[in-house]
Amino acid sequence: MNDTLATYEIPYGTIQRSTQLRDSWEKAKVEVPALRWADLSQDDYGVTLLNRTKYGYDIKGNTIRLSLLRSPKWPDPTADRGKHSIDYALYPHAGRWSNAKTLNRGYEYNYPLISLQTNAHGGKLAGTCSFAALEPKNLVLTSIKKAEDSDALIIQFYEALGTDAKATFTLFKPVKKAVLSNFLEEDGEPVKVEKNKITLDVKKNSVVTLKVAY
Repeated sequence: MNDTLATYEIPYGTIQRSTQLRDSWEKAKVEVPALRWADLSQDDYGVTLLNRTKYGYDIKGNTIRLSLLRSPKWPDPTADRGKHSIDYALYPHAGRWSNAKTLNRGYEYNYPLISLQTNAHGGKLAGTCSFAALEPKNLVLTSIKKAEDSDALIIQFYEALGTDAKATFTLFKPVKKAVLSNFLEEDGEPVKVEKNKITLDVKKNSVVTLKVAY
């Protein structure tokens, strides 16, 4: 592959960086940060390098490298000594990363499904029940938590593929009120609520924080 740009996952999005060494600025990027994956793609084919807890990458030309150990001598001269267990995976795919569900593969690799076997018993929930569901697929739900100063839920998600979207967020029971919020959990403008569904327009590459009251 000879693409001149590689794509790296960063918090709440992605960033493209050059794979060439054209100037001193690019030559200085011996190692760059990324979250769960980095990808090198052409229009017809690509390869993603997935990782668990290893966040240093570099991609030069058609070579993808992942930093497995840092081993600094300061401030701890014995840092990284001992036995290490290192997990990474290659995900070859057709087309660009944005069409190959690379984002999903990164989350699946880092947060595998945990199953629990139990005995048959009665319950109040239906046979199929989801606590929360977010559509369309280019929106990524990152967190749901109780508000610091109330019983409201703080819900955060972001747009991942650079496309405006009409978000539909479905919760497990009817909602009394929902407003836009921020990282300080302040109340903003109200958003449309219909029973247990919240709908709103989401701009590309944006982060959305909602405060939901029951």
